[in-house]
Amino acid sequence: MSNQQARGKLIVFEGTDGTGKTTQRNLLGQYLQNQGYPVIITKEPTEGPYGMKIRDLYRHRNRYSREEELELFLADRRHHVTEILHPGLLDGKIILCDRYYFSTAAYQGALGLDPEAILALNDFAPEPDLVLLFQASLDIGLQRITAGRGETLNNFEQREFLEKVAAIFSTIKRPYIFNVDASGPIEDVHRLVVRYVMDLLQPAYTAAQD
Repeated sequence: MSNQQARGKLIVFEGTDGTGKTTQRNLLGQYLQNQGYPVIITKEPTEGPYGMKIRDLYRHRNRYSREEELELFLADRRHHVTEILHPGLLDGKIILCDRYYFSTAAYQGALGLDPEAILALNDFAPEPDLVLLFQASLDIGLQRITAGRGETLNNFEQREFLEKVAAIFSTIKRPYIFNVDASGPIEDVHRLVVRYVMDLLQPAYTAAQD
């Protein structure tokens, strides 16, 4: 793309369960790769040792206190930052991450912890260049989980809990967070995502060519 390596970018996909984050991350990854951008596709929780413990939470919530859950998420993120995010950004990669510390603030905040205090604990993690916050009604989200995926709702996907999560997401304000209406067809949402992302990438990569 350029003789001069462009600075890497971190693009995060956030929102309550069933809003289509993962689908849109994957579609964007394919689109960017087709355009010649160097892409890393990742997620949190990771597949690392702490991420696997977090997945155990879906089945055994009573084994961990709220504080222990939070510590697992922070440990997993430290591993993610060290192994994937920092190296990828230094190498000029476009990193597409499904969930990040905003999800930790919203979901652990819904359990009663202070969302802003949780965000402050993540000062070791690189700040995103763009956060796409996917929004759809809980009816749509739950329908996608149960009917669309054929899955049974886990402890993090109950309606009352997700209402609290969505409310916390709405209070988190950062200049790089953009709301995405995720209620429409996949193709329409994808076009909107591409527009936001190319507004970020094209100036940076054009400048790197000069």
